[in-house]
Amino acid sequence: MSQSDAGPAPVLKIDNLHYAVRNRPLFDNLKLSVGIGEAVAITGPSGSGKSTLLSSILGLIKPDSGSIRVGDAEVTRLRRSEISRMRSETIGTVFQFGELLPELSPVDNVALAALLSRSQRAGSHRRAQELLDELGVPHAETTEELSGGEHQRTAVARALINSPSLLLADEPTGALDPDTAARTADLLFDLPRRRRCGLLLVTHDARVAARADRVLSLQDGALVPAQQEAIAA
Repeated sequence: MSQSDAGPAPVLKIDNLHYAVRNRPLFDNLKLSVGIGEAVAITGPSGSGKSTLLSSILGLIKPDSGSIRVGDAEVTRLRRSEISRMRSETIGTVFQFGELLPELSPVDNVALAALLSRSQRAGSHRRAQELLDELGVPHAETTEELSGGEHQRTAVARALINSPSLLLADEPTGALDPDTAARTADLLFDLPRRRRCGLLLVTHDARVAARADRVLSLQDGALVPAQQEAIAA
């Protein structure tokens, strides 16, 4: 059974996606829809293609066939410059290790994402500081001074600075201790409704996945509803 549409106007819609690596299919007629205000978690074994799916949505990998639509943009048909602009203005991304520049302060790391955008530069440092204050990140000279949880909250602030309609999170709690992971998950899953965006999160942690509105498993190239007993285990 394939994943069905989440609503009439999804922020992310994937249809009939096919992609193979060295003749091994990773996606086979894969379908997915994520609506505004919705959080969707994807689970699956290592090597099943979860991170590759996020890279395809970001336009970093071109699928063999199929459609990936983020808002009004058909990602698979965009030119390189258009993909770069789409990523900076429409999608916010949170990685497992934050991917922050360690020599910069938290506010500079967050503001940098706005400065690289064509349309979000005005007031970037003010908005960055407001986001960091909202997320409880302390003032610091460099991000190296932050704890693991503070580091990830800074990464979330950076993902939010350009008011994206879609948030992508790739194992965002994987490098955190259980208590910090739980608090980070609380923050992430609260964002779709507060920020009016969609969230697509990839994780191996069943406890994190269980917080999503829907949990899907990537199996044999397709997304299927995850078994409830596996989620709760």
